[in-house]
Amino acid sequence: MDDAELTAIRQARLAELQKNAANPSSSSGGAGGAGGNGGALDSALAQILEPSARERLSRVRIVRPERAQQVEQYILQLYRNGAINRKLTEQDIVQILDGLSRDSNQKQSSKIIFDRKPTDLDNDLEDDDDDFFD
Repeated sequence: MDDAELTAIRQARLAELQKNAANPSSSSGGAGGAGGNGGALDSALAQILEPSARERLSRVRIVRPERAQQVEQYILQLYRNGAINRKLTEQDIVQILDGLSRDSNQKQSSKIIFDRKPTDLDNDLEDDDDDFFD
């Protein structure tokens, strides 16, 4: 195969993956969370995001669909609350992803504190008095 054929195959495969990631309800393993409002979601995101940011979000959706959905929900929540007054850039998406990653790492990390009650054996070991020569 020559380079043109390989490029065409790669582009077709990428388009198929993006289509499958955008419509998880049509695939057998998808969670199906968006349902019928997928078009409304896409049009709202088109108004909020710059093209580079939408491209970044689509690449994230290919790798981690649940993370992309979290970002979309967060952006829509900000938009509904009036916190977004300009189009979001790719850098803004990266910052949102970093924040979500940081939050999930804090939830996953746990600290185990081992606090043992003192026993009689501990007292005997710590007792440095020489009771034999009193």
